[in-house]
Amino acid sequence: MEWSDHSRYNSFNSMKALTYYEHYRKILLWMDGEGKLPPPIECNLDPFATCNLKCYFCITQRYLRTTPEEVGPMRILSVEYMRRLVDFLAGWGVKGLCISGGGEPSLHPGTWGLPQYAVKMGMKAAYVTNGTVMNQALAEGLHACQWVSISVDAATRETYLQVKGADMFDRVMKNMLFLTAQKSNAFLCFKMLVLPENYTEIHQACKLAKSLGLSGFHIRPVDFEREDIVGHRKLDLPIDFIKEQFERCHEEETENFKVFTVMHKFDPQFHVVHEFNECLSTPVLMTVLADGNSYLCVDKKMEAPFKLGSAYPDPEQILAWWGSDRHREIIKSVDINKCSRCTFSQYNVQMEKVVKEDSMMVSFP
Repeated sequence: MEWSDHSRYNSFNSMKALTYYEHYRKILLWMDGEGKLPPPIECNLDPFATCNLKCYFCITQRYLRTTPEEVGPMRILSVEYMRRLVDFLAGWGVKGLCISGGGEPSLHPGTWGLPQYAVKMGMKAAYVTNGTVMNQALAEGLHACQWVSISVDAATRETYLQVKGADMFDRVMKNMLFLTAQKSNAFLCFKMLVLPENYTEIHQACKLAKSLGLSGFHIRPVDFEREDIVGHRKLDLPIDFIKEQFERCHEEETENFKVFTVMHKFDPQFHVVHEFNECLSTPVLMTVLADGNSYLCVDKKMEAPFKLGSAYPDPEQILAWWGSDRHREIIKSVDINKCSRCTFSQYNVQMEKVVKEDSMMVSFP
């Protein structure tokens, strides 16, 4: 069980993307050379390529240590530019802005008021943070979001230091209490990856999230099979024990506290698996990184072969390459056998099975 029956309609349920059916159809037509590629549903924005933690499992660790000679000197986006980008995205028809990171976005004060600006322009906003920074200005920005992801990955100070590489656990706990002490409609979620160092305290972490007054607890297997992660390998984890911990977490769920133990993008042993044949769904999202460029997807950040084009200094430049022949060829060039965990794996399955093959026979309610 990944979630309870009354929580089945949640943001982590990949079946939500079936609501993108018409978007999927337009993407497939464009892939066949017919029609135009529609604007993405979401823009994933990385405003600052700097982090104050050293998570050994971070999927953007190569991004953070990339040299200026490889990607250029720009490692931060200005407030003025980010607002112009939001203006463009809102006018183009992009629905969501996720302020994320190949770094820690809250270290950039210019992001603190960005969610409110996106909402003002008619978009939905979200924010991904490690929770190490907090003040009233940032809290107001987070409360303007539809959801906030707080990556903690531990239930104790000792484990936090071990997996995050910094002694900031107490600070993060204090910051989350500061955030939850204020009224908010945002879904504030404690995030945890299953690691060799923390799997014995999964239930403890869930109870901690609940005690802090957060909206939910989200846990999934780590992707430690990416070749650009130092020491990458297949992990041999005690799956039965971990699933028992998951079950105990679900017992903590209440009307105001939701639990998500997400496993459907991995095989039963929590290893990477691909249940699709082609990479087709990447155009539902567009990345804009701190170097001013856009890359094919969130799993290919700062990888030169998957650079789509520049979005800087003028966001209007996006229209020159989004939906271009080169964009299509980059998608076709993806060898899924060389990909690790695919963030949009189930979206690719849906495009193949539901749209291309019509396996659900959608003309018959």
